[in-house]
Amino acid sequence: MLDKTHNKLKLIYWSCVIIMLLAFVLDVLYTSKYTVPIENTGLERWGIIITLGGIFASLKLLHPRLKEMNKTNDETAIKKYFIKYLIRLSALLSISVFNLVCLNTTAIENFRYLAFISIFALFLCIPNKTSIENEITV
Repeated sequence: MLDKTHNKLKLIYWSCVIIMLLAFVLDVLYTSKYTVPIENTGLERWGIIITLGGIFASLKLLHPRLKEMNKTNDETAIKKYFIKYLIRLSALLSISVFNLVCLNTTAIENFRYLAFISIFALFLCIPNKTSIENEITV
């Protein structure tokens, strides 16, 4: 069960990373050719706050830690870990999508850097088999 879950998490993770990298490259190519930069300091400020706060929250606060009552048996612990990991990954993906949409609409250079940082933050939560084993053991 653990190997199957680990393989599912790796497949989901790498597919998300590849899709986000492709979206980033295509978005950068599109905005550099077809979009005229628009000055919007309010959106830029909120983009920085949302990106940095969201990355911190998803890496630190949404780390998939299980309580002792969730570790009754291995199967339920693995399911709970799987759900918590997907919530963490979707939070990071939503931050990346937000930055890519803002980059596409405004073509502000800072959103390019913020999108790169948020995609790089995805590499900080690669599913690891030993961490899953350590988390689900009672």
